[in-house]
Amino acid sequence: MFGYLLPYKPELKMREFECYRAVYCGLCKQLAKDYGFSSRMLLNYDMVLLSLMADGLANQPGSATLQRCMVNPKRRPMLNQTSGLQLAADCTVLASWYKVLDDRQDEPVLQGVAAGGLGILLKRAFHKAAARLPEVNTVLADATHQQSSLEKERTTSYDKAAHPTACMTGAMFAECSTQPQQRQLLHRMGLFLGKIIYYLDAAEDYTKDKEKGRYNVFLENGLSLSQTVETAKIQCSMAAAGAAECYTQLSLQLNKPLWDNILYLGIPQAIANAGMPRRKLQKHPG
Repeated sequence: MFGYLLPYKPELKMREFECYRAVYCGLCKQLAKDYGFSSRMLLNYDMVLLSLMADGLANQPGSATLQRCMVNPKRRPMLNQTSGLQLAADCTVLASWYKVLDDRQDEPVLQGVAAGGLGILLKRAFHKAAARLPEVNTVLADATHQQSSLEKERTTSYDKAAHPTACMTGAMFAECSTQPQQRQLLHRMGLFLGKIIYYLDAAEDYTKDKEKGRYNVFLENGLSLSQTVETAKIQCSMAAAGAAECYTQLSLQLNKPLWDNILYLGIPQAIANAGMPRRKLQKHPG
């Protein structure tokens, strides 16, 4: 996951923002607790959604305590060890492992070496996470292989190109379920969110991929940058509608205001900014 699915901060109430930040910082702490200090470098915004969804459906508010961190020495509320945080930490490690495997194939030599070094550091954490979530691990492994095959094939199908990423997020969101009837709905919602992530990432990487001759589904369709941005917006908007339809059928007991903001304001904002570098759009939540 890549950090596109964020709240729209101008419309967040202060207590909602503090809640989001407490989950984000809590996930950082959870990674360190479960997988060691260095795993904190894997932290990303999208995984916060897993914790918000899992704890929201389970109605597990957890407890927040004031703690310091290496980024900000000021004490701030951090959520402590909920099942949602543990799920998000496990999925963060698994997704990072397969991202490293993908980078080894796609990136130039020096970056590939760096990815290999990260893979060595991640290996022990990966085996632990895979043992905790064997079904998710199997899906991510298959999806990574499928992604590589589709890129070698240089598919021009938007749906096919996005499918492996969609499968990954679908599998992770399915793990948020607290009741059997929720699982399929959450899987479908995750599929749509994964497509949004894929299209936004491909639109952002358009220029870099063009310069380096790398696969990009928009380039394979012969689109210009402006055409890519518009096409990405159309594809993402359709996927966002599908995700919203699934969301309305879930009975979220907790974190609903945050999820409402992300789904109905944050994601549309991300789609509107398609093609723009994220480093110019997002800041650390605090």
